[in-house]
Amino acid sequence: MHDLARDLQAGQFDLFLLDWADDPASHPDVAHAMRVFGEFAHDQYQDAVALLAALSTRVKAAADGYQQTDEAGARDMTTFLTDSTFRPADQRTR
Repeated sequence: MHDLARDLQAGQFDLFLLDWADDPASHPDVAHAMRVFGEFAHDQYQDAVALLAALSTRVKAAADGYQQTDEAGARDMTTFLTDSTFRPADQRTR
């Protein structure tokens, strides 16, 4: 997710491009509508990038927690296997 957020940041829409559509290049109403839409889209884009960055942090934290749990389980299993001794059934006591 962090890579996705970084890639989105690289493809970000630059608001200065809207200056090319200003009067006299286009009708003032069209230029205004484009600017309003462009600013809204830019804000939504920034929100999406921030959300993806925050989610990637949460996913990484959760993955670290699972890794620690897996390592603890592996340690316990290794301890059990290395500290245990096998006794044939006829030598076991109740």
